[in-house]
Amino acid sequence: MPDTLTTPYSFVAQRSRMAAHRARVIAEIARDRFAPPAAFAALQGMAALLDVAAAHFDAVPPNAPRELPTEATEALFLAEQVAVDHPAARFPAELGEYVLAPLVNRPLPLPAPLKPRDTGRFAQREADLIHALHLLHADGTHQQERPADWLRQVFTVWRDWMRLEGEIREDNARARHHR
Repeated sequence: MPDTLTTPYSFVAQRSRMAAHRARVIAEIARDRFAPPAAFAALQGMAALLDVAAAHFDAVPPNAPRELPTEATEALFLAEQVAVDHPAARFPAELGEYVLAPLVNRPLPLPAPLKPRDTGRFAQREADLIHALHLLHADGTHQQERPADWLRQVFTVWRDWMRLEGEIREDNARARHHR
């Protein structure tokens, strides 16, 4: 009898279960996130879409080919669109990359530079947040051994990044109006 843990089919199913777990953890983060009332429904909708993705990842059979389940990737895409459409929810547009990480070989997302006009007020916070994301992305042991804890830390940094992004956007707009 072959060892089911070493067959390529089992590997696909095992990785799909890891993706399902990540989707559920991010859904839980969305449900627990404190946000303005306008973002509450978006967070609940995002969580529901992540639950749909998780269910489809869990349904991947042991003999599945090495491809992403279409329904799961569609649900992730829609969850990402909710993040884009509702920045007050403070989730990165690339949240699906964290779910798919066990299944694909792509670098985890990093935010684009914020380009504040007043670099003195914001540069260190921006640098600290980018550094924190780099450290978390590089911490493979933490990702593997405690993925829920790791994801909570990652999404806390993203939340703080998006809060800083909003502050910089407001500050830059004020600076333009006072010229």
